Amino acid sequence: MPTRKPVALRAWDWLDSRYQLSGLLGALLHVDIPLSARTYYLGGITLFFFIVQAATGTLLALYYQPSPDRAYGSVLFIMNELSFGWLIRSIHAWGANLMVLFCIFHLLRIFFQGVYKAPREITWVVGCLLLAVTLGFGFTGYLLPWDQRAFWATTVGSEIAGAVPGIGQYLLIILRGGVEVTALTLSRFFGVHVLVLPASLLISLGIHMVLVHQQGLADRARSANSKDVSAQDTPPEGAAAKARRRFLPFFPHYVLDEVIAWYIMLAILIVLASLFPAGLEDPADPLRTPAHTKPEWYFLFLYQGLKILPRTAGVMAPMLGILLLLLLPFIDRNPHLVAARRPIAISLGVLSVVGIVGFTIWGWLS
Repeated sequence: MPTRKPVALRAWDWLDSRYQLSGLLGALLHVDIPLSARTYYLGGITLFFFIVQAATGTLLALYYQPSPDRAYGSVLFIMNELSFGWLIRSIHAWGANLMVLFCIFHLLRIFFQGVYKAPREITWVVGCLLLAVTLGFGFTGYLLPWDQRAFWATTVGSEIAGAVPGIGQYLLIILRGGVEVTALTLSRFFGVHVLVLPASLLISLGIHMVLVHQQGLADRARSANSKDVSAQDTPPEGAAAKARRRFLPFFPHYVLDEVIAWYIMLAILIVLASLFPAGLEDPADPLRTPAHTKPEWYFLFLYQGLKILPRTAGVMAPMLGILLLLLLPFIDRNPHLVAARRPIAISLGVLSVVGIVGFTIWGWLS
């Protein structure tokens, strides 16, 4: 008597017979990863932190009330009354910082390895947009506890937008919903944080992953001696030639390594959230300005730049840097990927990183 298939397998067969899901799943999983593609799993780790943010943020949103008279109290309830609420909020807070950090690391890895070049220009641009959305998550979420630190850090941070020559005042009003940080600012930030930015990130992330899947990861070992950038990643014809190249199957090998990296990050995240839980200061008071108010760490270099540079230069320099970052694959015509053959790009990249880190530390200490 033939063995009857489990319900799950029968359901899969039913769906597969109608939508050919096996072919789609095979196309997604059976991909070869060049061993020369040193990703350090930074992109996957950033994705992991986004998943953590989505899960913990959903739980927090169930109890959070986005109004000045209730926001602070709802956060207190989450931390003190809700079971494991303090841990969920702490994981969300630490996850936000780590997501920004690893997104920056991922972008730096792409830059210093030179794999942003043709044919991956659009992938790079979408990746830069993902970084911008990630920073937007951090900026809008910082105000939501509505305590003194959140209120005044947002006040200082939003003033950076107000310093843009010509249109700064209009940007400030759009951002705050008025001249000052008020209840409208809080509701606007909450709406952007839970609706606009998640939708923007999911769309951008979907495009980014499709582009990466279709083009694959750059085989830096193959392209090291290639002068034709447009064809540097084209696989050679024939099974014998392909066998001479070293690949790592995406599934299950690369996926398993990613899962291990995710477990390590989860352990680090839980340890940080447990040992250094997210705090809460006094309720926001627009009439009482605390000493040494500063924005979040990833905006400190802009804040410090505005303190020591002329107003116009302090704003236009970062805007020019963002524009150059977006257009980098179209500006950099050097066909080589190895750092030794890209002295100008590597030197400028190192100087930029050192400058940003230096200004960040300076802003933190001042």
